[in-house]
Amino acid sequence: MHVYLLAMAIAMAPLSVATAGTPTTTEQSYRQAREVLDAALQAAGGADALRAVKDVSRVGRGTVFNQGQSLKPDAPYTQRGVDVSSVADFGRKWSATETATTTAGNVPTRVRAVLKGDAGFTFNRVTSVVTPTAPAGLTGARNALGRDPVSVLLTANSRAETLRYLGEAALEGRPQRVITFADADGTQIALYVDAQTHLLSKQETAADNAVLGDVVSEVLYSDHRKIGAVPVPFHVVSRTGGEVTQDLTYSEIKLNGGVPETLFEEPKEAVRVSAPPSGPPVAKANAVGQDAYFVEGGTHNSLFVVFSDHVLLIEAPQSVERAQAVLGAIREVAGDKPVRYVVPTHYHFDHSGGLRAAVAAGATVVTTAGNRAFVERLAAAPHVLRPDALSRSPKKPLIETFSGKRVFTDGTHTVELIDVGPTPHVDEILVAYLPREKLVFVADLFGIPAEGPIPPAGATAREFAQKLKTLGPVERIAPGHGRLGTLEELTAAVAKAQP
Repeated sequence: MHVYLLAMAIAMAPLSVATAGTPTTTEQSYRQAREVLDAALQAAGGADALRAVKDVSRVGRGTVFNQGQSLKPDAPYTQRGVDVSSVADFGRKWSATETATTTAGNVPTRVRAVLKGDAGFTFNRVTSVVTPTAPAGLTGARNALGRDPVSVLLTANSRAETLRYLGEAALEGRPQRVITFADADGTQIALYVDAQTHLLSKQETAADNAVLGDVVSEVLYSDHRKIGAVPVPFHVVSRTGGEVTQDLTYSEIKLNGGVPETLFEEPKEAVRVSAPPSGPPVAKANAVGQDAYFVEGGTHNSLFVVFSDHVLLIEAPQSVERAQAVLGAIREVAGDKPVRYVVPTHYHFDHSGGLRAAVAAGATVVTTAGNRAFVERLAAAPHVLRPDALSRSPKKPLIETFSGKRVFTDGTHTVELIDVGPTPHVDEILVAYLPREKLVFVADLFGIPAEGPIPPAGATAREFAQKLKTLGPVERIAPGHGRLGTLEELTAAVAKAQP
């Protein structure tokens, strides 16, 4: 029994006295990180003051910079204003964030994202549709609560065994001491602490991005103002890969102001639709003509046509994993016929994130001239954190560009690629027209929700409806997002639009 108690006492001893003599590198790093974290906790009002914060509410305005969603891949990011209001209940692990903005094409959006313990939903105020949150989204929302600038020092303190000191750095001319810890989900989070004020200046994480490759994401904090004993940042800037993606200034922040219960309830008048699929990407190929298939799966769709000796794929969206699921669906239908061509409708990141998988498989990327350099960068981006097939066996992408129109045919099947840009959404964007099937595949210019009502057409959709008349007879629309629809549904959406 005495031996057991002695062993337990040794195991529970602080790291700083765990061994005698010269500290190991791990001990030295921990001690330095512990010193920085303790100073940051004290500057933040003390651990007890932070634990006393049960909830925080914020109201602010700012600018979103459309990384991966601008009019051109090499142009300065387009911008849009955003209004944000949020509440976080740390005790119950609840949060609600409502954002209002106007997207490209002058389409207003207002969405509330809610986390309520083990469940959550998003409520689109414009369409009055409620969508349950997928498991990955719930995990992200819970992580965000622990990484809130009011709570992140406590989170680091609770993960003290993972604390390490990274060294000194400068941030906007001010010296910083940088520590890191591993969050409960394994994410390594670096904290920059001002060497003079000991206030938290920045959080930093590294991750794999489908388009940019290995990329660092940063959240910078400034304009700290005391609310009671706790200094809270009123200016928050987000950067990805060194580029500013959001700049928010809060006009009002309250601590322990109470959380309105109504924010966490689904509006009774809303239409509830199914939750997004969870787990590995699933791609389901549905025939829309002879050897033509519409591939549904999650939030993004693709289209492929099986020619006599090869396959033409329209759209490899989202990620390598999603593209691999699509390529698997093609193999089930086309067997050993190679995917010779892959066609991204436009460069936007969510529509090009799977191109690396197609390039690795030997497909030629067919696009417009303005996207060539973008595709080359995407293929060359380093993916060391999560190596994919292209990083394990690098190759230059095969790229063919065209302007106006390009026709693929083997005498039986015909696909016409048509650049219908510029549009309010993006300057260069392709649609795929299948004359025999009287079907057009279009991404982002007009979407058909998988469930719920189709909203009135915005400026982008109204402009597309006019361009559609020049293609030839069209009866069906295969959208990049949502379900297969009809020309009549587009016409009805245009008719409902405000003049």
